[in-house]
Amino acid sequence: MTVVDDVKSRTDIVELIGARVPLKKAGRTFKANCPFHTERTPSFVVFPERGTWRCFGACGTGGDVFSFLERADNLTFSEALSRLAEQAGVAMPNTRKQTETEQRETDALYTALQNAADYFHRILSLSPAGETARRYLQDRGIDEQTVSDFQLGLAPHGWEILKSHLSDLGHSEAQMLAAGLVIEREGEDGSSYDRFRGRLMFPVRDTKGRVIGFGARALDDSQPKYLNSPQTALFDKGAALYAIDRAQEAIRSEGEIVLVEGYMDVLQAHQRGFRNVAAIMGTALTERQVTLARGLTRRYALALDPDAAGEAATRRNIVDAWDIFRQEVVRVRGGVTSLGIRRELPSLRVIALPPNRDPDDVIRNDPDEWRRRVEEATPILDYLIQWEARTPEAVTPEGRREAVSRIFPLITALDNPFEQQAAFAQLAAALKIDESKLEAAVGRPERRLQRGRAVVGNSGIAAPGGSAADIGGRALEDERGDVVEEHLLALCLSNEHDVSEAWQRLNLPDLTEDHFWDPVNRDLWRVLTTGSHVEQAEAIVSNHARQLQSALPMKLDRRGLGRALGDLVRRMLERQLKRQDEEDALAVASLTNEDGDAGEALRAMTEETRRRFTERIEQLRAVQTGRWNRDSRQTDGEYSG
Repeated sequence: MTVVDDVKSRTDIVELIGARVPLKKAGRTFKANCPFHTERTPSFVVFPERGTWRCFGACGTGGDVFSFLERADNLTFSEALSRLAEQAGVAMPNTRKQTETEQRETDALYTALQNAADYFHRILSLSPAGETARRYLQDRGIDEQTVSDFQLGLAPHGWEILKSHLSDLGHSEAQMLAAGLVIEREGEDGSSYDRFRGRLMFPVRDTKGRVIGFGARALDDSQPKYLNSPQTALFDKGAALYAIDRAQEAIRSEGEIVLVEGYMDVLQAHQRGFRNVAAIMGTALTERQVTLARGLTRRYALALDPDAAGEAATRRNIVDAWDIFRQEVVRVRGGVTSLGIRRELPSLRVIALPPNRDPDDVIRNDPDEWRRRVEEATPILDYLIQWEARTPEAVTPEGRREAVSRIFPLITALDNPFEQQAAFAQLAAALKIDESKLEAAVGRPERRLQRGRAVVGNSGIAAPGGSAADIGGRALEDERGDVVEEHLLALCLSNEHDVSEAWQRLNLPDLTEDHFWDPVNRDLWRVLTTGSHVEQAEAIVSNHARQLQSALPMKLDRRGLGRALGDLVRRMLERQLKRQDEEDALAVASLTNEDGDAGEALRAMTEETRRRFTERIEQLRAVQTGRWNRDSRQTDGEYSG
């Protein structure tokens, strides 16, 4: 038995979920309002005999004890496994990246930062020294509850006040330096002083709510006006989002994250009920910040103060953000991922703000206006085209030429030819240029081949005495579901680009991580299809990936790969449909047994659930007729001739 199996067998799913959600017994199942979205009628069902859970409402997702903890606490699979193993008393293999000494040192930094945040907050809230800061916050419309919720604080005037306080709590000077709380004096060995003095303090936390650094605002004429923690082992300004810990639940439920620039923008938004808002802390949006929110949503809205750094700087920041999202779209489409699996594409919209007003001001004066502006936010490339058309220079021939020179490269960088043509037409219309004249001047955007698709050669040759059916067939004959998963993953790992090409060529249906029942396989699929470049590289060389590849019985040519892939995908979908249909029937039966009214139980299932049920029936019919395999043979025949 593996560690994963051991932990799973020792974890009571009803006890785990029941500690967070009030479960009510319903026949052989338990039901509750879904913890991942707002609803009035319970649609969240736990199946104790199977060790699984499922939402029959808006979420439409499910899983086991690991996936529940991952989603509930925003954990990785490894983190969820470690936590449940500790609770179950299962010893984990010694695969930690940090030694026990290193872990203690890291924990000490978190503790020092939290102690500093506590100290700053007490001074702001209780000390006479905090009167000026309290009055400033009141004038900015920030109430006491928000001050408490975000643990705002005040760094006292004085050179070594915080240092002395933390020393009394047992923190060494080396720890304070490593946490970025003090600065070492030049030329004086062993001497240091407080980094933050006489400033309003904003603790910056990670997704788990741990303090990793600080933002600090001067309350007088001190420069710089804003000061941040330096880069440390825990804090990197370009990889953090202010208030992500408090915003993540709302981001999940609303399906979008709104990114603003400043701390006060966030405080005002959350105070007025707009809780899916986080701040990039005055920096340009970075790829690491996008990655931080990737597990929560694929939809982003960006609100930048158009006058804070000048129009040129604001436009440059928006163009940089567009480039990040263009790369993200290509990555998700499959061009630069290990597998060509279709996914919901990320989108970035820009929230237009009135002149000389930032989000803080708009929200404080008219929350409804803010809500409207977020709803009417413009897709980013459309926004840039409109921006160019609004400039005074756009009325002159020279100004239009410059606008085209700035926008045309962005259009040609799109990897979808239909989007290219639509944007090209939009640019011509916005600048009031005849489309044929624009084409004559700069040409049409070239259709770009998807990156990552390799030319198929003769590298895959079927072994003597073997065939594609051996791979798909062996998995199909084995009753253990994880064997099907392992064969599919082995094919993908061993034939990366060929699988991507075959998947798209045969138009195979998407597989999500929910289709993988083994938690380790599920996590590997998640990384291969949606992970970053670094995550994918680490996963491909992991011990689990190597074991899967070594168990692959043979190499396949192009035709054989298509047939094996079709067999495996069909089996994966077939067993998932069977499980979902069984869970549907069990859930309805349990509700009927308890409530005594099958009609009422069925009415409780949402329209979304009915739609998914109809789709599953259609997919099952396609599976039973073997349509994908037939298409595979026909297509392969066309290419082989």
